[in-house]
Parts: sequence; structure tokens; C-alpha cells
Amino acid sequence: MPGGRRLEVERELIEAFTRSGRVSEYLVRVLPAALWRTPPPAGRGRSIAAIVAHMQSVRRMFARMGGLRPGPPSLDRARSTRVDAQRALRRSTEDLARLFEAAIADRRARVKGMPRRTIDMLTYLMQHDAHHRGQICWLARDLGHVFRSEDLTRIWGWRALPPNGAVAEPGSGRTRSPGRRSRAPGVRNGDRRSSAPPSTS
Repeated sequence: MPGGRRLEVERELIEAFTRSGRVSEYLVRVLPAALWRTPPPAGRGRSIAAIVAHMQSVRRMFARMGGLRPGPPSLDRARSTRVDAQRALRRSTEDLARLFEAAIADRRARVKGMPRRTIDMLTYLMQHDAHHRGQICWLARDLGHVFRSEDLTRIWGWRALPPNGAVAEPGSGRTRSPGRRSRAPGVRNGDRRSSAPPSTS
């Protein structure tokens, strides 16, 4: 957003929520297709496809709680493709953003049907996506993927995302032997403190 624009907190909250949703969509888009359903190297935990299906399931649950019927589409961890996931994530981002925007415009403390206050729900869903994006990045590295620097800076919000509908090259990025871990962005040499959360939810 332009740096010289006057602060518009309500509008910028919705923009931040939408941008977070687009980052999740972008991450799915740039991952190599071969990793989509590959099990974790240790043999325990979710595949990337399963993590994204869970992210969408949570979004869909709260969209339906907010009154949307039938709500955004669900994803099948065993069958849904990355294209299916990108479309579903975009739809749930748009649907939820509309619910939050309407509640804020009407000065409603809650989206009717949702369990927490409007801003709490908005920030919770952003945190939930970010948590699982960290898991996906960590798992991709464990499976041998090395992210391009431009992808990392977009995921972290330091570079603009491509326009909606733009298709990034899904096979981009280097690969290495699974099990050789590369440093997560923002982590200094010798400092392995949690840049990505554990696979617990």
C-alpha cells in the first residue's frame, strides 16, 4: 500500500487479512508439484496437501458459522490438486473478508454466529494461516526444496505478490537431498529457535 496514504485502520485490517490469504495461495502455487502429497520424511504428520486441506476446513467452518451457505469449497487431502487448493483458498479469503468488512462497516462487535469478536476472529485466522505456512515451508525443506529468494520475500511480505491470476512457475527452486536442512528465513547461523511451529494442529 502507498506509504503516504492516510491511516485507515478499518480498511487496512481488511487489506491485511486479504493479503495474508493471498500469501497462502501463493505458497501453494510456487511449491513443486512433486511435494504436494509426499509424506513427511519421518513418516509422521501431514502432507502439504493435508495441511492446506486443514487450513481451508477451518476457514470454511467459520465462513459457514458467519451465515454463508454453502460456503467456500472444501478440499480433499487425497484428491484435491494444487489448482483446486488455490481456487478454494481464494474463495474463502474473499468470503471471509466480505463478512468482516460488513461487520466493521456496521460497527458490529461480532460476525453473527462466530464465537469471538470480529477483530479477534480476523486476527485468529491470519495467525492460523501463518502457523501452517511455517509448517509447509519447513516440510518442503525437509523434502529437499530450496525456495527462491523472491518467493521467500513475498511470503514474508517484503515484496509485492504477483497480480491475482498470475501463474508463477511451479517447478522453480532448487532441490537438495532430503534431510539436509536449510536455514529458515530470519534465522541466524547457530540460532534454530522456532521460525516454524511444530506440527501439532
